[in-house]
Amino acid sequence: MIIKYFSIPELEAKGNIRSLYTTSKDTAWNFEDALSYENYLALGQELGISPENMVKTKQMHTANVKIVTRKNGGDGIIRPLDENAPYDGLITNEKNLLLCTVEADCLPVYFYDSVKEVIAMVHSGWKGTVKKISESTLKKMNQAFDCKPENIMVAIGSHICKDCYEVGQDVFNEFSKSFDNAEISKIFTRKNTEKYLLNLQEAVKLTVLKNGVLKENFFSSEICTYHSQIEAHSFCSYRRTKSASERMLTAIMMI
Repeated sequence: MIIKYFSIPELEAKGNIRSLYTTSKDTAWNFEDALSYENYLALGQELGISPENMVKTKQMHTANVKIVTRKNGGDGIIRPLDENAPYDGLITNEKNLLLCTVEADCLPVYFYDSVKEVIAMVHSGWKGTVKKISESTLKKMNQAFDCKPENIMVAIGSHICKDCYEVGQDVFNEFSKSFDNAEISKIFTRKNTEKYLLNLQEAVKLTVLKNGVLKENFFSSEICTYHSQIEAHSFCSYRRTKSASERMLTAIMMI
């Protein structure tokens, strides 16, 4: 069994980073999914690690980010996560520990500080983006490991793009509480009297740049989960399939 995945070239170029996002070929990554352990086992064989050296988020669209170490290995992979303690981001300075999130249109955000050798993996749907989970991640990396934002690379994996993500007035109103008018004009495009097109990537970019990340250290795969294909592979999109269980894995690891 081989898990098909793509990587973030700018992160991989550093030489000691493995980054990935899977496709719609393999969609079981949550602990409760029948085939999830088999998928993690197969992926681990490709990466040279075991499921005991992987950690997954307990996602509930929060701005919570958790620092993890080797002792957290297997959380959400070989044992269930605590339903009462959700977190949508993971940070570590451990090597050979794969940080995992899952998405199906939401935006995966990869962080890497090559000076302090710290990584983070974040799930940022529209709710997490409004709550500025990427800002929370940068602040926690600084507090825990003295990471400076100017040394941090931020990369965006496959997600629903600004041309495909249609939302209503309620979402626009929520963003208006967290972003100023100039930012809102970059994040939203009015489609008609009732709907807008939402640029999640731009919202995250504005957030991290405002918090000190350098423009030249921000990257994106520019892959849309809703309409893109690479080498005949498509990606998990809730908007397209309405599947409540199909997800793609997004992950980062230092080696």
